[in-house]
Amino acid sequence: MVPLAACTGTGTGTGTEENTGSSVLPSASEGVESATSAAASAAESVDGEVDCSGTSCTVSLSPDAGDVEVLGTRLAYEGVQDGEATVVVGDRTVTCAEGESVEAGPLTLECTTVSEDRLSMTASLG
Repeated sequence: MVPLAACTGTGTGTGTEENTGSSVLPSASEGVESATSAAASAAESVDGEVDCSGTSCTVSLSPDAGDVEVLGTRLAYEGVQDGEATVVVGDRTVTCAEGESVEAGPLTLECTTVSEDRLSMTASLG
C-alpha cells in the first residue's frame, strides 16, 4: 500500500494531531443558543410573570408581554382605558377594573392592579 500525500499529518508528520476546529464550533453555537435563550427568558420574566398553585395563578403582564398561557388558556394584556384593562382570554376580549372579577371562558380573573404599564391579576378555573 502507498500512503497518500494528502493523508499525512501536519506539523510533526506523525498524523496524530487532533482537528480541534470541529470540536470548537458546536461549543460556540451552543454558547450562542444559551445566550439567546437566557436573553429571551429574561425579557419574558420582565414583561410577563405567571405563578401557579393548583387551579389558581397570579399573573403580572405588561402590554409588551405578548401571550402567556395560564391554566391552559392564552392571555394577553392589550392596555388600559378609563381605568379598565383590556385582556384577551382565549378567543374572547374582556375588560376588568381594579378590584373587579370577570368570567372569561374557563377562567375567572380578579384584577388586583391596573395601570398603563402593568396588569396584575389572579386567574382561577371556574
